[in-house]
Amino acid sequence: MEARRGSGERSLHTGEVVSSIPTAPTSLINYFVATISKLLAIILLAGALAAPAFAFDTRPNPNLTGGSVRVDGHDVQATCGHAKAHRGSMSHARRDEILTRYGLPPGDHPDYEIDHLIPLCLGGSDDPSNLWPEPRRTIEPKWNAEAKDRLERFMCDMVCSGQLDIGTAQEAIAKDWIAAYHKYYEAH
Repeated sequence: MEARRGSGERSLHTGEVVSSIPTAPTSLINYFVATISKLLAIILLAGALAAPAFAFDTRPNPNLTGGSVRVDGHDVQATCGHAKAHRGSMSHARRDEILTRYGLPPGDHPDYEIDHLIPLCLGGSDDPSNLWPEPRRTIEPKWNAEAKDRLERFMCDMVCSGQLDIGTAQEAIAKDWIAAYHKYYEAH
């Protein structure tokens, strides 16, 4: 009489270690299905555990990009309609500085936009303390650069039309742009 053949078990007949891989065709299929099921379960668990880390990437690191405002950034008259006048050029060196601060390699990254945390239209500065690599929709389906651009346009319109205080708008975006999106953009 032989023991059930499993990993590290010995045959009662011969005392030899038997293989854990079954030999009958049906047993082989069952073995591979069970192995693949275990691998898929491990991959799904790893993905679920990693999801919060990916979600954090949709917001800038506050230690690297806390947001900053221009000297005239609290003056609605100086900000509304004048955002482009405050935009500096994005040289390769400047782009690479922002990318490397966030642990990304220098060079072109079509999946990221170098973004102003506090937008220029709300008095945000063009200083590195207000810049970060924001993921585009190609790698972040919901909280991406395109969603933040919608929020920026909406909040800038609200500030310039007198519906929202500029300081309140700046603080909301700098603190958590996704919460600001829920509060201002989704609420309209």
